[in-house]
Amino acid sequence: MDLGTTVIGLICIVICAIPFVLTIRGKKKKEKQLLVSLKDLAKQQNCEITEYDICGFYAIGIDKAKNFVFFVFKKKDLGKQQFVDLSKIKSCKIANIGKSTSKNGKIIERLNLNFSPIDDNQPNTVLEFYNVDVNYQINGELESIKKWNKLINNILKTSK
Repeated sequence: MDLGTTVIGLICIVICAIPFVLTIRGKKKKEKQLLVSLKDLAKQQNCEITEYDICGFYAIGIDKAKNFVFFVFKKKDLGKQQFVDLSKIKSCKIANIGKSTSKNGKIIERLNLNFSPIDDNQPNTVLEFYNVDVNYQINGELESIKKWNKLINNILKTSK
């Protein structure tokens, strides 16, 4: 009787654990694909990723030696790859786009990192960290964009 109960209990535990294991495996596989795409984009510019972050559907990385920032976004059918040469940039700012609520709060609809070029005739480069139309829930993007904004602005200050 005790052996049968133990076996049934173990089977139930395994069945309950399988979805968690599969979810973690899928997330790790997606992160690995994003990192490979990020490194491939860097190689195309003869750069090497020295620091990176992967958050949700995007990966961002930097080559500190050559002052390039790389960004890869992938979600099902949507995909985007961008790079920014920081030697041609004068400023980097966070654009927190959203709606104000009645309780003095703000609903974030988009989080962008905007790069303003030194040459005013060139367009701004925008890296989209979060869009409510693509991902309904914000999950670490705000912290990530603040970190990268600070890192990039430090590099811009030291390179001038």
